[in-house]
Amino acid sequence: MRKLLTMLLTFLAVSAFADLGEVSVITVKTDGSKIQRRCKLVPQGDGAFRFAIPARELTADIKDIEILGDFAKAKKGESGYFVIPPNSIGSFTQETGTVAERNMALPVFGMKTPRGSFVAIVKGLRFEFSTVAAASGGNYVLYPRFHIGEMGGVFYEDLVVDFYELKAPDDGYPAMARLYRKYQLDRGEVVPLRERVKDRPALKYSAESIFVRFSQGSKRRDLSHWLQTDENLPTFDVYLTSDKFMEKMRKIHEIGMRNVEVCFVAWNIEGFEGRLPDLFPPDPRFGGEAKMKEAIAFGKQLGFQMTNHVCNMIFNRRAERFSEDAVAKRADGTLLPYSIKAIPCGQAFVPCMKVVAEKYTDEDYEGMKALGFEKGLQHLDVTSAVLPHACFDPRHPCTRKQTAEYENAIGLKCREYFGGFSSEAGVHHVPKTLDFAMYTTTFFHRKVMWKKWRIKPNFMLDNRTIPFWQIVYHGIILSNPDWDTIDLDCDLKDESDPALRTADTPDFNLWRRLQLWEFGGRPVFYWNQANNLAEVKKIYDRYQKVSRLQYEFMDDHREISKGVFLTKYSDGSIIITNYTKKPFEYCGAVVPAEDFALIEPSNAVSASVCRQKKIDKAHRRATLFFK
Repeated sequence: MRKLLTMLLTFLAVSAFADLGEVSVITVKTDGSKIQRRCKLVPQGDGAFRFAIPARELTADIKDIEILGDFAKAKKGESGYFVIPPNSIGSFTQETGTVAERNMALPVFGMKTPRGSFVAIVKGLRFEFSTVAAASGGNYVLYPRFHIGEMGGVFYEDLVVDFYELKAPDDGYPAMARLYRKYQLDRGEVVPLRERVKDRPALKYSAESIFVRFSQGSKRRDLSHWLQTDENLPTFDVYLTSDKFMEKMRKIHEIGMRNVEVCFVAWNIEGFEGRLPDLFPPDPRFGGEAKMKEAIAFGKQLGFQMTNHVCNMIFNRRAERFSEDAVAKRADGTLLPYSIKAIPCGQAFVPCMKVVAEKYTDEDYEGMKALGFEKGLQHLDVTSAVLPHACFDPRHPCTRKQTAEYENAIGLKCREYFGGFSSEAGVHHVPKTLDFAMYTTTFFHRKVMWKKWRIKPNFMLDNRTIPFWQIVYHGIILSNPDWDTIDLDCDLKDESDPALRTADTPDFNLWRRLQLWEFGGRPVFYWNQANNLAEVKKIYDRYQKVSRLQYEFMDDHREISKGVFLTKYSDGSIIITNYTKKPFEYCGAVVPAEDFALIEPSNAVSASVCRQKKIDKAHRRATLFFK
């Protein structure tokens, strides 16, 4: 009986992916017509099955190209899920619905069903697609949609997607993420953190320190004066003078925090996003240049690593260095506007990054060095939070791919001038130069802001996230997991949609606090005043005990009991995160209620053996049942 069952399961596993050999390709034309055809996938030496369209076959009358495989389908009620980066997961629970992600943090997507599991890597036109998960009548499909019509007729490379089958039992989202990590490492796109810190002291300091950001001041966001002039400038609020900045650093040092990277935010003329690309002089309302230099020197004297925040992505007309020539152009020749209107400087435009790299960056960085910034991860706002944009200005044209190359060139300049490069999020065009992502997703923020933004939850996605981005890049790029795992010294009001709350949903602020440790994050604090330093010190002390894990790959993550999660690292260390209200015992280690615990490698080995014994025992029971 058991032999017959094994043969049946083997047959099902083989037949489930027999159709991995071909896909349906739907070409949507600009006139609305559609052409559908079946295409064979081509086996590759690394085990992938490849779909490709040569660049010469892409034409201006194509709007979108969608690639659908029968292996990427599921039914409502089936076990399994789909994965969309950075950290979204969706179970098969809906009758109808759609989720489409354009700002792909990684060029990867995957699905696990009872019939098999796969992960796809987009290797050509990786900045030109969305991942779509759609359900209709309880039937799910996951596929990429390439936006050929947005390329302005510049088809700069072949469209390439490689599909990889994953074999059970190692066929879940950790395996999907590890496969992409291996791809990145094998082709030399990224280098492990352990290797990179050997000759980069600023990066080593960052890995072992918390990140503290002080914002000095800003104009108020005033849409009634979107086009700002010297006569209608909004009210300016000073949050922190340089003298007060020094007092805050003194207090941080006095309570025993030594490994702290301190970042000046909004120090530039007119404060946060005030009159970019102008930076200098430092705004006199904070104390001016001399006081800022004094504060930087004082921070160094305390042993802190001093850095600052700037933004390359905003050009405002009031700036002395503004030039329409430097602004990126859309395909119709118009200036590319900045996507957010409600910023302190009012109307703004996005520059061409070729121009920024060649004409602005060195001047800015020389000025920063003159202030005293010499060693630290230079923080560039927005850069890694959005996909690279195209520029169609004939004087400095750039495809998205070329823009990514210029943004990496700027990242290298950060390394040359200051020792490293940090940015806002983890979008995949700068991994080879990025050292730290301030957050990788905004899951919690979307939950609490749904009323203000008038965005209802998309039930195609589960009410949780997974550390998919972290399994790819932990041990390579430092990160903090979520926008709202910043400032864990204070609580947020839970305004999430009641429909998302169930008896199993963790307390909102507990969830925020524990996810930092579950996802292997680096603590970040972003303040105007910093009034809760006692709580910060507790987080600092805990981080000092686990910071060595920043040098390890994250290899596994799973729920081992209801509300209890295991995160495993490449050195064998294990973090157990317990969201429940009762202590949890993991092979002799007791994890307190609503807390986490680190199991060191020596103990993790015995814990692994202990857990294997439990698995073997359960397997024996199952074997007896089938007899």
